[in-house]
Amino acid sequence: MDITKNIDFSSWSKPHWTLFSSLALGFFMWGVISSIAPLFYPSVNAIWFLIVPILAQLVGDLVISALSDVKLGRKTTFFLTMTLYGSGAMVVFLAAMTGKSPFFLPMIVLGIVLADLGIEGEVPTSLSYTAETMPLRLRETMLILLPNFDNVGAAFASAIAYLTYYVSDSYLIELRVLGLTAIVLVGVAIVLRRALPESVRWLVKEGKEDDARKVAEEFHPVMEEKEKKVDRTASLLTRFMFLILISVSQYLTYGLMAYTIADFYFKGLTVDLIALVANVGASSAGLIASALASKLGSRKFAFLSFLGGTVSMIPILMLVTSLIPFSMVTFYVLLTANMFFSEFGWAVRTVFEPTLMPIRARALFIGVVRVAPMLSYAASIQLTSSFSEVQFVGFNLALWSLGLAGSLLWLGKGYDTNMVPIEETSGERGTVKS
Repeated sequence: MDITKNIDFSSWSKPHWTLFSSLALGFFMWGVISSIAPLFYPSVNAIWFLIVPILAQLVGDLVISALSDVKLGRKTTFFLTMTLYGSGAMVVFLAAMTGKSPFFLPMIVLGIVLADLGIEGEVPTSLSYTAETMPLRLRETMLILLPNFDNVGAAFASAIAYLTYYVSDSYLIELRVLGLTAIVLVGVAIVLRRALPESVRWLVKEGKEDDARKVAEEFHPVMEEKEKKVDRTASLLTRFMFLILISVSQYLTYGLMAYTIADFYFKGLTVDLIALVANVGASSAGLIASALASKLGSRKFAFLSFLGGTVSMIPILMLVTSLIPFSMVTFYVLLTANMFFSEFGWAVRTVFEPTLMPIRARALFIGVVRVAPMLSYAASIQLTSSFSEVQFVGFNLALWSLGLAGSLLWLGKGYDTNMVPIEETSGERGTVKS
């Protein structure tokens, strides 16, 4: 029997719990760490402070994902990334504890860079790990639920920031608490990840058949289920085009509406509260998204997600143009609705990015796809810093429309991934052209 069948049709067992808890914590850490720069931005008030972390993420995204594919494997990569973001969290905490000094801001930037190198380098590996190891009947569900812990972590960080700033009126104390929180989470992650199984599919790709069989034996008993096959072709170029369109759309609209709009147009507690509302809205949509993706099929789910995101921007545009009377309560309600669809768009990405990319360079290819949104986001922060609120919201509406175009492309030329082995969805066997 093909040992990958042991993975695809296994019952939920101890290795799955270990993998789930480890990956969930990793994505939660991503949400906490990636929130530090935008939440601390008001005390720096310099655009470069928001752009530098993105460039650090880009380096981690490409370099560490390549190491995961070529040399380290999925499990070992996590210990490299934990070293980076653990060191970064420690530097941020120490800088915050020493207070204002000539070295304060350089240390904060160094800590954020190290942490973002590690945490973003982990994301393509985590998505690959999930797609390669979770049972086929739960693969799409896990690819949505696990990355949603990023939103939960960001909401958690925003809540901490809001409460500490409310009590202390100090961004410095806020930074200390966030840094200490990250350090504690790294310690928990180290304990969890020691028991992780390596990806069977990565071991097979590396020619380590004996090791792969030993790991596969942990995934039992095998359950009889019927797999599906893809019924149309899609070139690797088409897959890349689709993923780039939706990733630019979702990545930018989430970042700009969850954080940047608060940094540019609001002050004080409102900055933290907007981030909190946005991420609570995104987090709460995760369960709904996982159910819809399975029931609708991945293509229809993609189309409805970006259609909803596009439509939900229209009342926000009406609000800032005074066609609807402006109030913060109305803004929070509309922002929450928009973040629901942002989470749906994120779910579309996390389902398709690993399942459409081949095992020979799955993590790296996911990293390459993410180059476009990261560079676009960095450029957009600079571009939108001079925008009026109306221009800013209109820009976000255009970005959602870009994702809608990508989802229409895949609706017409793509295929569903539900219950299809990853070797077929990624073009490694079957009818999909690579």
